[in-house]
Amino acid sequence: MAGVIAAVLLCVVACQSEIGDANGSIAAYRDRMLVEYQDERAGTPGASPEQIERRTTPTDRPVVEPSDRMAGLEPRESLLTDPASQTQPPADMLLAEIPDPTEIEAVFQQRLKMLADVTDESRVLASYEQVVERALRNLELIKRPTQVRLSLAECIQRALSHNYSIRIKSYDPAIATADLVEAEAVFDAEFFLDTSYAQNDAAALVPTGTEMTDGRSIQGGIRQLLPTGMSASVGLSTARSYINSPDLPKKTNPSYSSSFVAELRQPLMRGFGLEYNRASINIARASRDISYWQFVQEVRDQLLAVEQAYWNLVQARRTTAILAESVAQNYVTYLDMWERRFHDATPVEIANSKANYQIRWVEYLERVKDLKEAEDALKLLLNDPELKLSTDIEIITTDAPLAAPLALDHFAEVRAALENRSEIRQARLAIDSLRIATAAAKNQTLPQLDLTFQYEVAGAGLSADDAFDEVTTNNYISYAVGVSFSYPIGNRSRRAQLRSQQLQESQAVVQLEQVLDGIVREVNTSIRSIGVRYTQLPEQYEAVQASARNLRSLQARAPEINPSFLETELSAVQQLASSRTTLLGVLVQYNYTISELERNKGTLLEYNNVTLTDEPPTR
Repeated sequence: MAGVIAAVLLCVVACQSEIGDANGSIAAYRDRMLVEYQDERAGTPGASPEQIERRTTPTDRPVVEPSDRMAGLEPRESLLTDPASQTQPPADMLLAEIPDPTEIEAVFQQRLKMLADVTDESRVLASYEQVVERALRNLELIKRPTQVRLSLAECIQRALSHNYSIRIKSYDPAIATADLVEAEAVFDAEFFLDTSYAQNDAAALVPTGTEMTDGRSIQGGIRQLLPTGMSASVGLSTARSYINSPDLPKKTNPSYSSSFVAELRQPLMRGFGLEYNRASINIARASRDISYWQFVQEVRDQLLAVEQAYWNLVQARRTTAILAESVAQNYVTYLDMWERRFHDATPVEIANSKANYQIRWVEYLERVKDLKEAEDALKLLLNDPELKLSTDIEIITTDAPLAAPLALDHFAEVRAALENRSEIRQARLAIDSLRIATAAAKNQTLPQLDLTFQYEVAGAGLSADDAFDEVTTNNYISYAVGVSFSYPIGNRSRRAQLRSQQLQESQAVVQLEQVLDGIVREVNTSIRSIGVRYTQLPEQYEAVQASARNLRSLQARAPEINPSFLETELSAVQQLASSRTTLLGVLVQYNYTISELERNKGTLLEYNNVTLTDEPPTR
């Protein structure tokens, strides 16, 4: 027996092999990502002494210290991504060009006052007063009896409380925890109780009087699977036997028997060891952790969707205000053309002016529709019972887009993303889970070699009590030791399963690399977008001012009012409206991209002061 066990242990050792470590690939990836920014103090091949001296000269650039999770990395000088050095317009002047409908009346009065300061032309002032009046009438289309004023913070709070996707996803960690408890329960002790009754009337050519028997039995005990793979059970049984025979003395018929049985079965190869028998538990634990980080990802993605929907609504409302003025200007120009029909306006010019107005009016109606759809999109994400989709409610956004500059450290942002993104944690946990499954599949390729042991103490008597008392005397003891062996010829099925698990593990490592590259690309894109949008703001604001100056100077220096002038004036109005719309789009995209960067870094929850009540799982 000792020789068999020694051979078994040698076989187990020989069948073990190492599994690739995903952490090594992650470390290699980080090195590859930062290879372009290696320590420059050593210089480069072929560099001149002046270049080396310039590279080794201390600078005032701040140093980025590695986090605890990246302790293997050296501190590096930060690579700052500063906004271009330029003068940004004041926030109030910027927002005055793209007002919200709730602010438009005051902005109109301010513009009318500014127009009066630059021109004494009564026609221009009267015309703009007509434009203001018509624009305010146009904006009546977006007003509803019920109005709700919402800030971005309030929208985030409502989404956290009511969003369907977040609520649905919040069940997954609890479900996965229940699955983990179920997997752990496989090692719970089990109480069993079996009873049976049998009556046998055997057919015989020559009756002997013992053909009919009556048997009853009851057996109970406890059995349990141990972490080593051993199955253990202890039980006590009692049986009653009656034989319908006149030859047997009545005092011994019926008879009773009792026994105490202990059984052990220990796998020595396939199914042996803590690692194999706890594999289902460890996989369930990894699944629970994955479900938690998937929930975190869902919360993060839904909050980004809420922010995007909020800024889309801000853009839709302010676009509507811009177009309301533009449509009003088209209408006033059409009226001017109509009034000059008996003077110098031809029917073609009047029809063209009317067509321009109608085209702008149709476009304005489309923007009003977009505004209401933007409100519905925000409602759909909030899922707030106070903001039902079936209720006609006007949502008034109270947060104005900001144009504050940001100084971003490119490497620090990437490092933050690699530390905080839940997708990386999910991918690494998936690799851990597949590694466990691969080890279990490798164990299944071993032969089946089990060691069994049975110990029994028996007793008999004329009653159940007598039979049990006989058991306690330990007079009748039996035991048995055995070894069972089996091995599939070819073992193709289990080897194929092992190969499949190894391929899935390798696939998961490649998927982790893909996730890392995708995250870095997302961070890079966000940083570039922030820089571009911030750079575009003053340029586009200047374009708006230039369009406004062009319109005012055109109106102030008009030698005469004729259809040609009205067409030129209308073209300048359209240019101004287009410039304002573009400015609004740039500013809204700048605000949204800031939130998108936080999402891509995995810090959007902290950015919005959101804390999950459940602690993240620890391994």
